[in-house]
Amino acid sequence: MGKIIYSILIFTLISCKSDTQTHDLNKNEINTENLNSKSVIINDTDTNDLMIIEPVKWTTETNKVSETEYELKIIANIETNYHLYSQELIENGPLPTIFSFEETDDYELIGITSEEEGHTSFDPTFKKEIKSFKTKATFKQKIKIKEKKNFKISAEIEFMSCNDSKCMTGYSDVEFQI
Repeated sequence: MGKIIYSILIFTLISCKSDTQTHDLNKNEINTENLNSKSVIINDTDTNDLMIIEPVKWTTETNKVSETEYELKIIANIETNYHLYSQELIENGPLPTIFSFEETDDYELIGITSEEEGHTSFDPTFKKEIKSFKTKATFKQKIKIKEKKNFKISAEIEFMSCNDSKCMTGYSDVEFQI
């Protein structure tokens, strides 16, 4: 069973690589910057030694603004030594943080998802001035409900986080209760 899981993991890692990226399976660590969601480090062939790295964990809050409007908060808690990139799309830069809200007849979005100020600094990985967040970031989306009833809103988040040696793409689902 362990060899099957290991084989599936290796197949996944190899199939996720880009044309210019190679994976050296003899090393203890595999560069996983093109994986979706989580990064996996393999210490040896024993599947008990797999480590999942999640440098960004997401939480949500729902705040009622008026009888028909709510503010949805999406909070990124970022692991020490990592940073999360802004929603800003930069040519030849990192992947931006993207929020996709499930469309339903229960509500409509008001405007776009806002983000905190963050900090802009020179990023040696991309050799550009780039906006990012350290330790924590809060994103907000206003909505208008169409009927007074309880329902859930689902959203997907795509993002990139980096430390001094590697970048990882991530994916997360979040939910709000109205």
